[in-house]
Amino acid sequence: MKTYAEIYPSKNLNNINDAIDALESFDGFNIPDNPLGYPTMPPEVIGYIIRQKFPGKDIIINQRLKDINELKVRSIITASKAINASIIFTQGDTPKFGKEFNEVSSSYAMKLAIHRGVESGLILSFKKPLNEILQRMQLKSNIFLVINMDNPSMLENLGTSRLIPYIIVKTKKNANILNKINQTSVDLEDLAIYMDTLNKYSLKGVLFSVPGDNETMENIRDYF
Repeated sequence: MKTYAEIYPSKNLNNINDAIDALESFDGFNIPDNPLGYPTMPPEVIGYIIRQKFPGKDIIINQRLKDINELKVRSIITASKAINASIIFTQGDTPKFGKEFNEVSSSYAMKLAIHRGVESGLILSFKKPLNEILQRMQLKSNIFLVINMDNPSMLENLGTSRLIPYIIVKTKKNANILNKINQTSVDLEDLAIYMDTLNKYSLKGVLFSVPGDNETMENIRDYF
């Protein structure tokens, strides 16, 4: 099972380079596009930097669609193909600047990418009812980024080979930050048990995020 590290798309190239180097032990990287609707470095730029440093590592771009049109989506797919990156499509948060377009659906963007030979997929929220989860998994997605998974046992009886659970780790350092967002997290002291359960399933990988605690993120493997 591969492990992926989330790279925050800082506006500072030196910080981005330092973060990439510090997370070299991971199998790949995930880069969100303008998280929380704030302007940041484009994921394709960060992906290019990663590809120059690590030709063999996986790169996954989390691409928001709420405020871009189809032309831009096609350009992003072209860039992703050039750097051999996968794409997860999501509508994303409301932009802090500019307008929403809501022109391109996640499933349509995914079909465009797959048609171009780019591995791509969608968000799969485990807050949804089971019938909606199963229905979404019928889509011809290469990958699903699983969010809001309170308990790994929720994977039981699901086809897991395309799934990458998104694990937000809560530490003493970032607890105040995570308490303000509406997403499921795992306490650091519970991570070993959580990962032991995940290892029972044939997952594509797991994605780690430790907002506001770079030290724990860099050493996350020491905890499971």
